[in-house]
Amino acid sequence: MTGKKVGYAALGGGAGAVASQIPGLQLLNLACCALVVGGGVLAVYLALKDDPPAQAAPYGEGAKIGALAGVFGSALSVLIGLLILGGVTGLMGLGALSDASGEELESLGIISAIAGFGAIALIVFSLVINVAFSTIGGVIGAAIVHRKAPAG
Repeated sequence: MTGKKVGYAALGGGAGAVASQIPGLQLLNLACCALVVGGGVLAVYLALKDDPPAQAAPYGEGAKIGALAGVFGSALSVLIGLLILGGVTGLMGLGALSDASGEELESLGIISAIAGFGAIALIVFSLVINVAFSTIGGVIGAAIVHRKAPAG
């Protein structure tokens, strides 16, 4: 896979990830992860739109580009989510820590450990879901972009 196709995968995956974080627009992901699938379609469209006509549609290439877009999209989505979550919890926790006793700090540590394990589970889940649905989008994108070569 060329560097140009990797760049398009990053662009498509990033567009799906950013769109998935916009309030209201993120509801489209309730319809079979439509924004994630759309990121895969966009990545493949950009990567393969200038390819010459061929007899068979490049489904394999579309799936690879879509899967890579899913990896990029998942990474960006998790990063944005953690930044938002970290900012909100950081602002809420600053005031609470100033008056906290030893027992409260110990329970806060336990809660933080549980939240850390939850964050890891969320990252793995996001990666699996984004790669799966973006790969589907990549295959759909390959079917959309494919131009059949003339017979003969």
